[in-house]
Amino acid sequence: MVQMLEEDPSSSGPSNSATDATVTLSDQNAINAFSRHNSRTDEIIEELETLSKIQEDFEEIETELELLDEDEEIMYKLDSTFLHLPVSEALEHLQTNLGKTREKVEALEEEKRVCRDEMEKLKKILYAKFGNSINLERGD
Repeated sequence: MVQMLEEDPSSSGPSNSATDATVTLSDQNAINAFSRHNSRTDEIIEELETLSKIQEDFEEIETELELLDEDEEIMYKLDSTFLHLPVSEALEHLQTNLGKTREKVEALEEEKRVCRDEMEKLKKILYAKFGNSINLERGD
């Protein structure tokens, strides 16, 4: 059986209140909130990478379509079906999708900023109480 021994106050220097701090329910809630924001930030970064690639593809296709004659028909994929559409109509659909993608990117960037702001607030609170006893820095 393992038993924790009490520290002999005479054998060490002054105690460090940061390492002696008791974790309260509010501290644990702050740690959990930090963890949730950190996880959500990671998810957002992954979503942004995917959406950025989609946005680049849409922009490339848009440039190519603008070079074609407006009346020329092309194959356009709508959900799981391919349709013959005039370039002008396909360009309208593409620009609508591009606009939606840009809106999603902007919303995710804002959500990422909010998460990071909250994480910074929580870091200040938690480091003030626990000092070097807690590590809230990212591993990348």
